[in-house]
Amino acid sequence: MRGAIAPPPIDDVVLADYRMERDDSAEPRLSFVLPNLAQSELYGGISTGIDLTLRLLQKLAPGVSLRVILANPTMQSDFDIFDKAAAAADISEHRIEHFAIRGNDAVIPVRRREMFLTYNWWTTLNISPLLRQQATEFETQPKPLIYLVQDYEPHMMPFSSALNLAREALDSPDRLWRIFNSKNLQAYTCLQGHTAERDFVFEPVMNEALRPALAQAAGATRERRILIYGRPSIARNCFPALVRGLRAWARDCPGSDRWEIASAGAAHADIELGNGKRIQSLGKLTLEDYARVLLQSSVGVSLMSSPHPSYPPLEMANFGLRTITNRFTCKSWENGHPNIFPVDSIQADPLSRAIAQACDMWPEAPVLAPDPTFTRDDAYPFMPELAEAVSAQLA
Repeated sequence: MRGAIAPPPIDDVVLADYRMERDDSAEPRLSFVLPNLAQSELYGGISTGIDLTLRLLQKLAPGVSLRVILANPTMQSDFDIFDKAAAAADISEHRIEHFAIRGNDAVIPVRRREMFLTYNWWTTLNISPLLRQQATEFETQPKPLIYLVQDYEPHMMPFSSALNLAREALDSPDRLWRIFNSKNLQAYTCLQGHTAERDFVFEPVMNEALRPALAQAAGATRERRILIYGRPSIARNCFPALVRGLRAWARDCPGSDRWEIASAGAAHADIELGNGKRIQSLGKLTLEDYARVLLQSSVGVSLMSSPHPSYPPLEMANFGLRTITNRFTCKSWENGHPNIFPVDSIQADPLSRAIAQACDMWPEAPVLAPDPTFTRDDAYPFMPELAEAVSAQLA
């Protein structure tokens, strides 16, 4: 019975066998391929992908167009999300076209002067054969595929065919240019044995919409509130461990009854912790509401089972919250913000003690010194180099 209702393996759903159709237009084009664009799925990774792609387009010649390709569109797909970001970046709508793939055997027009930027492992695997077809059809050398790597995706799945395929995505393109979101992630990926023709790396940077509120951090009135990054459906955010740590804290720590706990990230039912304490879910907040909650809170807890540092602990710390997060291979936090207190163990008791120590510092003023790397203006220092390399390939 369980087998009859279990969903199919993800690789059965997302793998595709696209066919190339020759497009004889002489105009150069960059195609950005991502699974979907929908308000309900608009988390940090997608926003970073949109922002990076638009910054690259700005650096390319005005004659280069951009095609946004949705590999797995749904009824909720909304190209306006991208178009509004393009308009805010002062990019003409005439430079942008939309393409929604219909079916795993779809025909995709490809030009001779075209490059592809992919967002995740299956878009990378599915697009790679098109580059070989492009080279054969136009009798040119294969062009590099640009892969935006924002986490080590193979480890987001159990041992399975999908894990192996996600590893292949980091190995299989004939020519692969990787863009890494953090040196930690690049180091971890290399540690797993993956190599590429070329790498570009940027460190996480604060979202523009949060920056105006950051100036208010010094004068903010802090409540006895613990803000957690709560996404129960995302395994790498370690929500069960977070709840166990808070339960131990509520049980063992004197004074816990004077604190409230709020969860931001994804909507979930409120959770009873015992001793009259509960986690109140705020759901997925707008960036403006998120900034307001950051300014009102004193302690932050955000866990991440990944080499990627994750944005919430960086945001919390820079806004003045004493922030508990965990270490991971290639992610030690040694040179992190002074408001970040990393833990080696996310078992209940060590996590509870770290939370208690952070709470005991209230109402002493936190360190209010923005991290210059996280709050820098130049989000992608490599962009001129990347734009020059892409321009040479599109010539």
